[in-house]
Amino acid sequence: MKDLIKLLNQHKDLALATVNDQGSPKVRIFRIMQLNEQELFFSTAKNKEVYLQLKENPKIEMVSWHDQVSIRVAGTAFFDVSDEMQLKIFEESKILQDIYQSVENPNLTFFRVKMEWVELFDLNSIPPQRKFFDRTDPSAE
Repeated sequence: MKDLIKLLNQHKDLALATVNDQGSPKVRIFRIMQLNEQELFFSTAKNKEVYLQLKENPKIEMVSWHDQVSIRVAGTAFFDVSDEMQLKIFEESKILQDIYQSVENPNLTFFRVKMEWVELFDLNSIPPQRKFFDRTDPSAE
């Protein structure tokens, strides 16, 4: 699990896919703001499409590519991030501070993605290495 956290720390920028109201996929880049063994934390604005899409259908998939390693994460988004975590994210993000000036800006919101499964695909070796982590089944690791 520590290897997964280390890799996710190297893969901070992810393409996050949601579904729009016509059922079509929408993909955009998000930066992991914080993470732990179970969850990834992000921020967005309440006036963005992605916010409405996540509220309507919180199931997501993300993918990142760095140093010949891809990481795919599937999970569910929740908008119940603790005040402590929101403040920590805000204080560590110059970009959020520049855009919103305060963690209490009514348009700023934070969400967490509970990882349900993660797939690592490493092209640095022959044959390529593939690892799968089923977060819903602790015995699968």
